[in-house]
Amino acid sequence: MTSEQPHRPNDPPRDPDLPRSQPASSRRRRRAAAAGRVAAARAEPIETEPGANGPDGAARLDQAGIEGTGGDEGSGDETAFYRFSAFLGLAAAAVLAAAVVTYSTAGSLTKQTVALLIVAAVLATLYITPRAGELAAVLRTRPARQGGNVTIASVAFIGLLIVINWLANRHSPQWDLTALRKYSLAPQTVQILDGLTQDVKVTAFFPSRQEDSFTRGTKDLLRLYARRSPHIKLEFIDPEVNPGAAQQFGIKSYPITIFQQGDRKEQTTGLTEQDFTSALLKVTRPTQKKVYFLQGHQERDPDSAQPNGYNSAAQALKREGYVVDKLSLLATGNRVPDDAAAVIIAGLRAPLLDPEKQALEDYLNNRGGHLLVLAEPRTDLDGLNDLLAKWYVKVDDDIVIDPGRSYPGDPLTPAPIPQTGHRISSSLPDLLLPGARSVTILPGAGAEFAIAPLLKSTDRAWGETDFSGAPAKYDEGVDVKGPVTFAVAINQSEPTPTFSPGVTPTPTPAAGESKPKGRLVVVGNAEFASNTYFGQVLGNSDFFVNSVDWLTEEESLISIRAQPQEEPPIVLTSQSSVLVLYTTVFFIPLAVLLAGGIVWWQRR
Repeated sequence: MTSEQPHRPNDPPRDPDLPRSQPASSRRRRRAAAAGRVAAARAEPIETEPGANGPDGAARLDQAGIEGTGGDEGSGDETAFYRFSAFLGLAAAAVLAAAVVTYSTAGSLTKQTVALLIVAAVLATLYITPRAGELAAVLRTRPARQGGNVTIASVAFIGLLIVINWLANRHSPQWDLTALRKYSLAPQTVQILDGLTQDVKVTAFFPSRQEDSFTRGTKDLLRLYARRSPHIKLEFIDPEVNPGAAQQFGIKSYPITIFQQGDRKEQTTGLTEQDFTSALLKVTRPTQKKVYFLQGHQERDPDSAQPNGYNSAAQALKREGYVVDKLSLLATGNRVPDDAAAVIIAGLRAPLLDPEKQALEDYLNNRGGHLLVLAEPRTDLDGLNDLLAKWYVKVDDDIVIDPGRSYPGDPLTPAPIPQTGHRISSSLPDLLLPGARSVTILPGAGAEFAIAPLLKSTDRAWGETDFSGAPAKYDEGVDVKGPVTFAVAINQSEPTPTFSPGVTPTPTPAAGESKPKGRLVVVGNAEFASNTYFGQVLGNSDFFVNSVDWLTEEESLISIRAQPQEEPPIVLTSQSSVLVLYTTVFFIPLAVLLAGGIVWWQRR
């Protein structure tokens, strides 16, 4: 029993002769009958015109048959070429792939690559020609038009990216957000590059087979040199791909970088900014100045790699382009060599002999010499202080204690405050002077001497003079009251003529008659430049090398130098330690509690 369905208003009218409900078999029979009527209609013969069965009709049929036969032959030729062009399309794709491989291998657009591209274009044209109608019909469809718009927009966007990438390569701004400026050139390197007036060719031999992240970083570092100065002409050569170039330069091991300017050439196997800047300095400076370390009085040894040795300091001077040598005045006939750009007295422990003291006085006062004095604690410097007194300075017999600014837990290792009034110390980072003595500027220095303090202590410091082992404390009138001076720089200049009544005026030297002017740097500490502290504390190495640069009148080299890639240890002064303690333990927790209390009070 079937239930009748109600008639909806929008339903078509039902045939009254048909029952209200028909089974599925009846519907299938009706569809089959309709299909049969359509097939019968298609099978009916085509009516011909009157007389078509006569001779004229036969002729017309024969002519039509001939024309039809000819059309079938043309259609067959077109179908054969259409099928053949499909193989031409595959050949075009293969030739285009071969062109891409050839370009990638050669690295440039060679004649072979151009020829392959032309052949691929011809084959592609033969493939498209028989399909021109199909392509035209497809392009006229609505999806094709929409796809064309999308394609045009995509091509425009890709073109914009290419232009932006090209501009970024030509003018690429960089921001180094690291704390130690790892991905930026050091100020000294920038200063040297900006001062170049002639081209320097830099040839770097780096094998691509052994390239790793460190090598890629080194290449990027050299590119920073070339980007900074247009006078740097950089070229990378793979010695395995181009062995002829390696043989031309006599390269037997790599990686190696060669700096050339004119006939001068300097090569380095190092991969750090220190190595590259050192090689650049050596190749761009026409002459190398010589720095002597005085020996024979138990001074620090520039060749010693022991913790108290000065090998690290000597190597730093060599990277600056100096020639480092030892000096024994007894061996040179008590005369400082004429090629001495500066003499360093590092930690003198035995007294100077009178002829040696006279030789240093003659070098400093009469020959315009340059002297760097680094004093050891608790050593007799009477003979040396006699020499320094003529320059209105002396090294006190004490040890500075600075509770206000020192290495944490060790007030005998003060962290002095660099003074901004001199080129040597104007841009120094923090440094440490373990076991330092104070340096006193004597009164009475006239205009002939320009004396500038370089390093000072805090007000809480003092120079302890009691070495009996008793607890250290400041004794009024006995100890040196802070702030004390650790280092001074003195520059000798022309004396100012005097015009006091009754006094004979000081004659002004005629042109060409003025004697060379000396320079002197005195530091109440020698341990800061030892191997133990030289590379560990950033400011120590800069202070030492800056002092030598100023003494040798190479002020253009005074700056903050590139540091090794290793992370240096964090050196906290006592003030910094207290600040960290109070900030992390008190201030931050109190701020959180205060913010919570304010929120609670507002919601209450």
